[in-house]
Parts: sequence; structure tokens; C-alpha cells
Amino acid sequence: MAGSFEKTSIGWQLRLMQQRVGEWLERLFAPVDRARLPNEILPEWLLRLLFWVIAGAMLGWLGWQLYRFLRPYLVALVPSQQGQVVQPDRTDSPLTVTEWLRRSRTSAQQGDYREACRALYMAALQRLNDTEPIPHEASRTDGEYLQIIQTLPRSAPYQVLIRTHEQLCFDNAEISASEFDRCQRAYQDIETA
Repeated sequence: MAGSFEKTSIGWQLRLMQQRVGEWLERLFAPVDRARLPNEILPEWLLRLLFWVIAGAMLGWLGWQLYRFLRPYLVALVPSQQGQVVQPDRTDSPLTVTEWLRRSRTSAQQGDYREACRALYMAALQRLNDTEPIPHEASRTDGEYLQIIQTLPRSAPYQVLIRTHEQLCFDNAEISASEFDRCQRAYQDIETA
């Protein structure tokens, strides 16, 4: 019975690749026999420059990928960022329902129904935050709000405002005066409930 042997291995493949890269670099940097290259397309200096530009770009890309991969670990190691409490900025405080309604009226008077509907939407969210057990969270999506308001006894007016807001954000729909009136009626229904 003949002995079995490996036809290939990772070590052998790495040595072969190293040898091929070495031979390629040797050919690249070896003096060129100009007699053998009668139809030279590009000057030698340009080819070398092109090689170094490509090599630099590849190294830069590899460095960037490595940075992106290691960044979460590096950030965790920086002691100055651990335990740091971010103080909320006074300018980031949410507007009141009254301020949102004022913005809505001002925008509607200027013919900017898109912004007027957005302000009504924000007023409704602020009202939910103020009067209902649904606190406003900046990261909450319209879909999440739609699920949460299903528990409210009168969710239809909120649905109108949320659906309109979805159209504003994702469909880039133009909002007409009649659409704004529909949103305004929905908000009035919220206030009378």
C-alpha cells in the first residue's frame, strides 16, 4: 500500500505566494533591458510612480479598514471618556406644545404646509409626553409610535399625524393646504379628547 501524502498545505501555499511576490518585485525593480522592449508604452518612472500610488492607496485602505474594525476597542480603552456624564444643553430642551403650535401657525401663514404639519406632529408627540404615559424619545420611530398609540382610547387622530409625518420624511411628499387642514383637524380632535 502506497503511503498517502499531502498535495498542498497552507504553509506551502504561503511560501509559494511569497516566492511569486518576490519574483514580481524583483522583475519590477530590476534594470530594464531596453533592447527587449521596443514598444515602450509608458516611461519607467511613471510605472514606478503608479506602483507606489497603488501600493499607498492599498495600504491606506487597509489601514482604514483596520481602524474601523478596532475603533470600538480603542474607544473602550480611553480612560478619559469612561464615566463622563454629558450635561444636556439648554438649547436642546424640547419645545412646549404651545411653541410647536405657534410654529405650525406661522409656517401655515407663510405657505410652508410641510413644516406646519411637522410642527403639529411634534406638538402631538409633546402632548403625549406631557399628558399620557408615553414619554418622547428622539430615537423612537413613527412605526413604534403607531404601535404604542394603539393602546390609547382615541388613536385615530395620532395616526393621521404620524402617517403624514411618514409621508414627509420618506416619500418627500408635497403637503397641500387641504392636507394641512386635515392634520389640523386631527390635532384639534386630540385636544378635545
